[in-house]
Amino acid sequence: MSAVLNLSRRAALAGVPGLMLAFSLPGYAQGLAWDAAMGLGPESGEGAEDLNAWIRIAPNNVVTFQVGASEMGQGVLTSLPMILAEELDVPWELVRAEASPAHKDFGRPVGGGPVKMQLTGGSESIKGYAPMLQEVGAVARGMLISAAAGLWGVEESTCSTSAGTVISGEQSITYGELAELAALEKPKKRGIKAKGDYTLRGTSPQRLDIPPKTDGTAQFATDFIHPPGRPDMKALVGSVRHCPHFGGKVASVDDTAARKMPGVQDILVIDEFTIVAVADTFWRAKQAALAVDVTWEMGEGAGLDDAEIGARMAGDLWQGKRLFKQGKYKIPEDAKAITVRYEVPYLAHAMMEPLVAAAWVQPNRVDVWAGTQAQQADRKLAAKAAGLSKKQTFIHTLMLGGGFGRRSFADFTELAVKVAMNFEVPVKVQWTREQCFTRGYYRPRMICEQTAVLGDDGMPTHWNAGFAGQNPGEIVLPGFLHESKVAYALVTGGMGGHMPYTVPNMMVNYAHTELPIHVGWWRSVEGSTNGFFRECFVDELAHAAGQDPIAYRRKLMAEHPRELRVYEAALTAAGPAPAGTHRGTAIFESFGSICAEVIDIRIEDGRVIPVNVGASIDCGDVIHPDTVRAQVMGALTMGLSEAFYGQVNFVDGAAQQSNFHNYQIMRMDQAPTVNVELVISGEKLGGVGEPGLPPIAGALCNAIFAATGTRIRSLPIGDQLKG
Repeated sequence: MSAVLNLSRRAALAGVPGLMLAFSLPGYAQGLAWDAAMGLGPESGEGAEDLNAWIRIAPNNVVTFQVGASEMGQGVLTSLPMILAEELDVPWELVRAEASPAHKDFGRPVGGGPVKMQLTGGSESIKGYAPMLQEVGAVARGMLISAAAGLWGVEESTCSTSAGTVISGEQSITYGELAELAALEKPKKRGIKAKGDYTLRGTSPQRLDIPPKTDGTAQFATDFIHPPGRPDMKALVGSVRHCPHFGGKVASVDDTAARKMPGVQDILVIDEFTIVAVADTFWRAKQAALAVDVTWEMGEGAGLDDAEIGARMAGDLWQGKRLFKQGKYKIPEDAKAITVRYEVPYLAHAMMEPLVAAAWVQPNRVDVWAGTQAQQADRKLAAKAAGLSKKQTFIHTLMLGGGFGRRSFADFTELAVKVAMNFEVPVKVQWTREQCFTRGYYRPRMICEQTAVLGDDGMPTHWNAGFAGQNPGEIVLPGFLHESKVAYALVTGGMGGHMPYTVPNMMVNYAHTELPIHVGWWRSVEGSTNGFFRECFVDELAHAAGQDPIAYRRKLMAEHPRELRVYEAALTAAGPAPAGTHRGTAIFESFGSICAEVIDIRIEDGRVIPVNVGASIDCGDVIHPDTVRAQVMGALTMGLSEAFYGQVNFVDGAAQQSNFHNYQIMRMDQAPTVNVELVISGEKLGGVGEPGLPPIAGALCNAIFAATGTRIRSLPIGDQLKG
């Protein structure tokens, strides 16, 4: 990302060549100052409360757009500018993108509700920001037309736009040439383009983030050395050691030896459970952190191992609330019921770039540089930690080396601020991968017991599902919401009324298990568990009914034509099963998109070899087709990896996995061939970053049963097929 000074609006309009468009629209805030990710200017705080969205048009016709969402490989630095460029009517080769400042006015609706947040998660960046960007682009285009009409003395109705140019009869003028005049026009609401007029959306131009990632100019928090414009001020580096026991804390510390090591500036204990060694280089800081002689108090973690966790969850099963009821859901006493229990483990986010954030705390401002998914939360906690106001707090969003939900928790940015408060220069607090595993916000361990009764035609007449485990939202949701529909949806989504299957009598029950282990969102949240639970159970019902599982699903989806269409598309994408392979299928809707997957596998010496995957997704409309396909491929590959290997075990409340040597991930040579079919339904925009993950574990385990006759009811698969 290029460096841009944080100018006030007045200074920007007076001193920056070209046009900066800020908008005051119904429901939108007044214009903010330009505040790009790497900007640090003398006036960066002035007027910083007023902007929602804006565009800059330079004399050379280049259009720069600030993106409210964070780029972590999912392509938002391309897809969101495409929406804007389509409405603005500007050629793609003239479009640039930068990260926006952290500010509430960059919030987008969360979960389709009234609450707005600047948050990259829930696969909602496109559907959340699209309406805003369409309106912003249309308003900007209208301002340019008004300026041109006034210049030429013609009616606006005679003017049109094309490729960054306003045209009226024989007259034409570029946006860059109109910039200063257009800046004087009063923004007003304009109509957006009809779908039939799109020329950019639905195509796959080169992504804007790929060149800088390729040539090394992309800025990640790990790259931070000094504040922009201050090469004389090299940042110190902090290395962390967290208490490994959840519910525990530091009991005693002897840092005498560590303080004598070369380059060490200080040894800090933060919040009673984290030690941070600060030195002039990362290696020296890491060695000093390891040299600290510390005794940990286990606290609530004492005795908390896998067996104890499992026992607590099993004891809670069916003791919770009935969240969904349909028809006469109680299983008849004389019915021949099919009951199966499934279980999944804790999972780590295991991003390629470990957590890192840099902070600089000055008397009247605090700056944080981080690859973050949650700028508003970071800003709030950074301000509180530094004892300053939010107006004095600046979050500079850099590229993310993976997130999957972990970087939506602000603990790593807050920690950087707390450490930096002890120094006059910036401090980059770098976690090792081992410490990321130690202090994770894991995907919760969960058990799900399902009971069904089949009718004479083999179709389910009754279906009850009971869940027990922690809730991924329990850390961030206030206590009064822990037993709300919002919290329950994070566990039970995709079950009950959210299914693509017709079942007349249903019930869903969830019991929340209280444990000190931190849990949180993990890619696809409840979809990562329920795609396995539900889709494996459907396969078991088909087998009990003596029916082919593909035909069985078709019958269950007969009243759900959109889902059935997606399912058929996945079968088409998979093609005929290769000789010697066995097939499994699954379908799941999440984040407003429907995804189906078909996998063909071979079994060799007790090992499962994924050969081919056919996938389909209906996300309503498609902005950048190549990005959608890539996200489905990446998500299902991640899902396969976790189904085969993923788990975090606990002893005395401490995670036993610490790096990729004992948290195995699938290697490139194990990956199957994948073909993704896009189903364009024209429905509302859905997400694409996560929906490719939920179906794959269920499809895989269904294929394993087809190949071996063995049911996989607990993940990971591991060596369950070996004698």
